[in-house]
Amino acid sequence: MRIFSDETLVTSPIHTAMSYTWIAISGRWKNTVIVALALILLSILSIVPVLGFIASVVQAIVLYALGYWVVDRIKESGSMDAFKEGVATEKIKTMMFAFFSPAAGYYVGFMIFSIIMMIVTVGIFWITGGFEMVAAMQHQQPGPDSSPEELYAFYVQIMGVSTPTILFLLITSLFFSYLWPLVYGYALFQRTFSDAFNAVFMFFSTRFWSAAFTGSYFKLVTLWMLILFGVGLVMGISIGTVILLPIGILMLLWMVYFTAIVSAEAYNLADDI
Repeated sequence: MRIFSDETLVTSPIHTAMSYTWIAISGRWKNTVIVALALILLSILSIVPVLGFIASVVQAIVLYALGYWVVDRIKESGSMDAFKEGVATEKIKTMMFAFFSPAAGYYVGFMIFSIIMMIVTVGIFWITGGFEMVAAMQHQQPGPDSSPEELYAFYVQIMGVSTPTILFLLITSLFFSYLWPLVYGYALFQRTFSDAFNAVFMFFSTRFWSAAFTGSYFKLVTLWMLILFGVGLVMGISIGTVILLPIGILMLLWMVYFTAIVSAEAYNLADDI
């Protein structure tokens, strides 16, 4: 059973996701401007001591909430025309806060998942003797007059200790980055804090691993990554330039909507898991 009734999300997912994303942004410019201003304000507040942490968390949850909103409206509308009509009459409060609870659940779950992975990484470094070796090397650092052979031996030691940890980080980062859209897509269909929180831990589900290694998923995620990489470069340049900041924020919103829709499509293609 498909979750989305619009079949173009299955037959041409990337092109359709771009079309829905544009409608989400341009369907009612007033709402887009308000959301952009709110994000800019939260970004400014994030550099304020103490308050900055809260502002950063709220900003992240709002961005996730916008992803939940766009996926929910696509699911309920059933067609691009109906979606466009709905966006034109949408209230800004609904866009930013109607799905704040599941968005917060996903955010907290993902933070805990990240902490778990960091603890495992530190554990591997400890098991392989990394901390002892680092302490020893601090007393054996080559001086300015060290020979090339001594420098080479020193860096070989570093690589020998750090290689298991580096390999673990590289492999798991690539794997979980590849799996992330499918897990996020599943989370986007959850409607409570606890359900969205628990959805994060589908990263450890072999059912999701199996669903991710299919030709259709690989093609979808590869195209998504390439597009996001290109847009991300332009967005980074724009946000780093004051005069181009509004364009950068619009690109951020575009990426949020596009990523949410593609992720939902990924789960839609494998909804039997």
